[in-house]
Amino acid sequence: MNKGLNSWNHKHATRHFIVQRITAILNIPLSIFLLYLIFNLPTMTYNNIIDLFQKPFVTILTIFLILNFSYHMKLGMQTVIEDYVHDKKNFKIASLLNNLVASIVIIGSTYSIVVIFLMD
Repeated sequence: MNKGLNSWNHKHATRHFIVQRITAILNIPLSIFLLYLIFNLPTMTYNNIIDLFQKPFVTILTIFLILNFSYHMKLGMQTVIEDYVHDKKNFKIASLLNNLVASIVIIGSTYSIVVIFLMD
């Protein structure tokens, strides 16, 4: 039986497809929030920016933005890796690096946002 026709892979691919679409849809309002930040931060002072990121709503939304964007990126890159990396060793390395980069972005960014939120 062809590996691509395996029922586990079929279920996994369907789940992957659905989750990727959900994260893409969630990225729309999150992108509007991000654009708001991008256009307003240059006009704000350091203290205004700290005050902004110490608001729970902004902190939670920013962390959710980081999680969603990073997970969506990981899913998209995993699709590219699965489609175009055929050597098993390179596939494992690329998948590992994909997970590592997404994890580093999530952990580092979330940590930074939480530190700002907890500043006095």
